[in-house]
This record gives sequence, C-alpha cells and structure tokens, in this order.
Amino acid sequence: MNPILSTRHLARLCGVTLLALFTLPSAAEERPIQVTTAQLGEIILFQDYSAPATTLSLNESRISAETTGRIVNIPVQIGDQVEQSALLTELDCHDNELQLQKAEAGLTRIEARLTLARRQIERTQSLRKTSSISEERLNQQQADLRMAEADRQAQYATLAEAKLNRQRCEIRAPFAGVVRERLAGEGEWVNPGQPLVQLTDMERLEISAQVSVDKIESLQQAQQIDFETNQGRFPVTLRRIVPVVESLGRNREVRLLFHDDRALPGSSGRLLWQSLQPYVPADLPVRRGDTLGLFTVVQGKAHFLPLPEALEGHPARVDLPSDTQLVIEGRQALVEGARIELAN
Repeated sequence: MNPILSTRHLARLCGVTLLALFTLPSAAEERPIQVTTAQLGEIILFQDYSAPATTLSLNESRISAETTGRIVNIPVQIGDQVEQSALLTELDCHDNELQLQKAEAGLTRIEARLTLARRQIERTQSLRKTSSISEERLNQQQADLRMAEADRQAQYATLAEAKLNRQRCEIRAPFAGVVRERLAGEGEWVNPGQPLVQLTDMERLEISAQVSVDKIESLQQAQQIDFETNQGRFPVTLRRIVPVVESLGRNREVRLLFHDDRALPGSSGRLLWQSLQPYVPADLPVRRGDTLGLFTVVQGKAHFLPLPEALEGHPARVDLPSDTQLVIEGRQALVEGARIELAN
C-alpha cells in the first residue's frame, strides 16, 4: 500500500467525522418541537366568587305607647303575622273619652255663643236704621262675634287632640310583620314612649354582604347574583355599594334586593356570582425569566405572551381574542422563536 495514499485517506476520514460532529447539534437545534394547541375560547374559565351575607329587615321596630293608660288587652302572641293597622295593644281609655266629651261640649257652647252674637248683630243693624242704637254698641257686638269665632277655632284643635288621644288607646301595627316580642303585660300602667310590642317587617327586606374591595368590580359587572342559604337559592339585584371601606377587613358593605322569593329575615348565607372576565387555568402559564406568560403559535414559531398580573398557582386573567391559538402540551420546552410542529 502506498503510504501517501493511506495518509490522505486517513485525513479525509477525520475531516468527515469532525464535520459530522459539528453539524449534528445544529441539526438537533433546528428540529421542531411537537406541541398541541387549543383556542382560548375552548379552555377559558370564569371565576366564581362568594361573600358572607345576611338578610335584614328594614323595620325592626319596638312599637310604643303614645298616651298614658292601663293595658286591658294584648291580642297578639309571639310569632303572629299581622297586617298593617292590626290591633296590637289596647289601653283603658276612660280618661281620654271624658276629655273628648268635654271638648265636644265646649264646642257646642261656643257654637251657641256664635249664634247669639250673629242674631244680636242683625237686630242692632236693623235698629240703627231708626237711629235708636249707637254705633259703638254695634262695634262691640262685632268684636264679640270675632272672639267667639276664634274660640271655636281653638276648640276645634282641642277636639281634634281629644280624638287623637282616644285613638292612641289602640296601638296598631304601622306595617305588616311578625310579632317578635311582647314587652308589656295586661294590667300594666304605661306612659308615652314605653315599648309594648316588637314587630319585624316581612316585606321590606334587604341583603347585607361584606365584599372584598378587589371583588367589587366583578360584582358590579356580574350578569347574575344569587343568595344561597339553607332555605334555597334566591336571585337578587345589586342596590347599593356603601362608599366606605372597613379599615380592618378591607371590605365594603353591599346592599341587595330580592326579586320575588325571599329568605327569612336574619337568614345567613353566601352571596354568589361569576366574573365576566375570562381566565386561563392556573397550570397553563409558564415562567420565562421573572415573568409568567402563555405561548402562542405565530407562523410556525413559538411566541411568548407575558401576563404581568399573573400569580403562580392562580388562574390568570387574559384579554385576548377567543380564537387565539395557545400551546397546551409541550409548552415547557419552548423558548421565544422556537420552531413548532403541531401534533395530531
């Protein structure tokens, strides 16, 4: 064998080997990464939120006496449902009845004075035609008539007050409700302002909920809000967000109204609603550097979309078209600009 040829052959073989060693990694780097994708609209979810809430009656009233007297009858019992104007307590009204009779008698006396004063003036005016009576006497009679009319007006007020005091002997329900407590007993002497019956309004109800400040916006945008208790689930409507933030819990009080069906006053439960803002599942974002984000496909290559507000282990809020193609499987191996091959 020619030694020169053997050397050349050996050199050529080494060159081919080295070329292969340098070109193999480059080919591996160019090999596309297989991934699976899905449209955003197929995988988005909407956050469910809840907050503690309680049903409140707008009228939890202690119905009091408005006049003095002795209780002769309390026709209602605890738990009774009463209509508006129903009798709750009845007082002995003999004193008030006597005052009313005196006021009526006083009005009758004043009416008689008025009648006499008018007749005297008519007679005096007829006698003046013959000049047999002085003008001073006529003026005096006219003054007496005006005083009698003023007394009648004052007596009307006295009579109205006496009638009102007689009506106050019957304490009636100012609204339809449920008797929660009897605060006095039959035979007791009561004074004005003394509570007799506690009444709870069953018609005018509201829901009070404590909502975290970061959830207020989602509650305002929610298409449906429900109040869930052990009595069932009730659709409700947002009435008012109290413009005050509690310093301890960083919550805001929210007031809501029932639609048709209502929970009982005092019922506790949860306020439930769903955000309209789309989110992606917590395990979908990947971290690149210090940023969490999603990978999409752009012209066969991976493109990283940062999500600055995303938190590790939490669903991430997105604001992308629903037909955006997101990489689902294989995303952990991707970098910006990597070639992608879609798996079947």
